[in-house]
Amino acid sequence: MNKEEIIKKELYKIITELKANQKLDTELANKSIENMTKELEKTAIYLQHFSFEQVLDMVRKDYYEAVSAEALLSPGIATIIEDSKDRIYLARYEGNIGDETGTKVSKDTRFDLASITKLFTVLEALKLNQDGLFDINQIIAEIHRSPYKTLNVTVADILRFKYELQTQGRIDEDNISTAQFFRRILRPKIGLNTHVYSDIPYIIAKSLMPNSRKFFTDYYEELGLLATGYDLSGEITGGYDFEAVADKKARKMMTMGIQPGHAGLFAPADDLIRVFDALNEGFLSEESLDMLLDSGTKEIYAKTYNKEGQETGLKPINRGMGVYIEHPEGLKVGEVIPGLSERAFTITGYTGGYATYDLVNGLSSVILANPITIAATEAKVLVNRVPEGNKYLLDREGNPFAPGTTIVSHYDGVKNVNIYSPTGEHIDTRPYTNMMNNLKLQQIYTLLKLRLIKRVALALSESDLLTEHIEQEFSGGKVFKR
Repeated sequence: MNKEEIIKKELYKIITELKANQKLDTELANKSIENMTKELEKTAIYLQHFSFEQVLDMVRKDYYEAVSAEALLSPGIATIIEDSKDRIYLARYEGNIGDETGTKVSKDTRFDLASITKLFTVLEALKLNQDGLFDINQIIAEIHRSPYKTLNVTVADILRFKYELQTQGRIDEDNISTAQFFRRILRPKIGLNTHVYSDIPYIIAKSLMPNSRKFFTDYYEELGLLATGYDLSGEITGGYDFEAVADKKARKMMTMGIQPGHAGLFAPADDLIRVFDALNEGFLSEESLDMLLDSGTKEIYAKTYNKEGQETGLKPINRGMGVYIEHPEGLKVGEVIPGLSERAFTITGYTGGYATYDLVNGLSSVILANPITIAATEAKVLVNRVPEGNKYLLDREGNPFAPGTTIVSHYDGVKNVNIYSPTGEHIDTRPYTNMMNNLKLQQIYTLLKLRLIKRVALALSESDLLTEHIEQEFSGGKVFKR
C-alpha cells in the first residue's frame, strides 16, 4: 500500500474502534464521535501533504496553544495526556505555583487535589474489599467497632453518595472543638434526597478502613505514586500540611491527626497518570471496576425534595463511587466527555483539578491548576487579557474571545470567571470548570491525532519510509519520555 492508502486504513481503524467502544448511543455521544472524526480527518489530510515532522509540530503547537489559553484562568497549570494503547505521553507546564516566590510550575509541582482525594479513598476501599480485608457491602452500624451506630446503610452505598448524610451541625466551623467535631460526625441522619454529593460519606468511609496508614503506604507503592500525600513537602504518609490545604474540613481533621478521605492530598500531575497506568495493569479487578462505575441504580435521574418533604423536581444521577460517569446530557450535567467507553470516568477537584480515564480506549488526560490556593485567596483575583490569535478560550456559543478581552478569575467562595469586552463592558460570568471544557476536549483530540500519526508512521516503517526523526520521536514508545 502507498502512503495515502495506509493513512486511510489507519484512520478508518481508529474511528471504527471509537464507535465500537462508545458507551451511549445518544445524540450528544454521536455528535462527539463526529467531532473526533473531523479532527482526525484534518490530521489525515495534513499527513498526505506534509512531512511527519511538520504534522507533529502542528499538533503539538495547537495543543500548547490550548493549554496557554486556559492558563490565563489560574496562576499555574500542569497538563498531561497519555495513550496507553499506543504508548504516547505529552506533558505541558505553564505559570507559577501561586505564592510570592514566583516558582515555575514543573513536573515536580504538587497541587492541592481537593476532591480528587476521593478517588484515592475509593481505590483503597475497593482494593481492601478485593483483598478480603474490608467488606464494603457490610452495614456500617454492624462493622466491628464502628462508631456510627445509626447508619444502617452499606459502605458501598455511601461511596456512591446514595444517601443524603446530614451531620448535627457543620464540622468545618473555625472554633469547633475536637469533642464537638466527633459528636457531629458520629451521628449523621439520612435525609430525604438520594444521590447527594457530599464530603461526609468519604470522611466516614475513610475512618472505617482497617490499618489505614499501613495500607495507604502499601497501595501507594503498588500504584507507583512517588509524591502523593497529605504533606505538601512530599512525605507519603508523614505529617499533615494543614496550613496549605484549601479545604476547611480537611484542615480541621489534620489538626486532630485524622486522615481525611474527602480532600487534603497533594500530588504532581504525573502521579494521576500513574493511577491510570496501574488501573490498566490490573490494580483493580474487573469486578472492582464494575463497582467503581456503578451508580447503584438503573435510573438516570433522582427525585429531589425540600425540607418539608415536598417533591421539587429531578436531578441527574451522574456518579459511580466518587467518580463521574457518562450521562446522556453530557458535559451539561457532568464531567465525562460524551462518546467515550463504558470504562470511562472523570474525577474533579474544587481547587482546579481534573482527570479523565478511559480504560477501553486507552486515553487519559489530567489538568491540575491552582486558581484556589491559600496564597491565592489573599489576592482573591487574577486578571489576564486574551492575546492575539486566540482560538481556544471560547464564549458560551463556542466562539473565540476577541483579543483584549479581560478575564478576571475570582476566589469568592466559588470559582467564578468574570469576562469583560475589550472596551470594559461586562460580558459574562462563568464557572471555572465550564471555562475549562474546551481544553478537556482538546486533550482527547490531541491524543487521537498523535495515535493516528504514530500508527501511520509505524505502518510506513515496514517500507523504510520512516524517517530518522520519527524513529527518534517515538523511541521508547512515547512522544516525550517521562
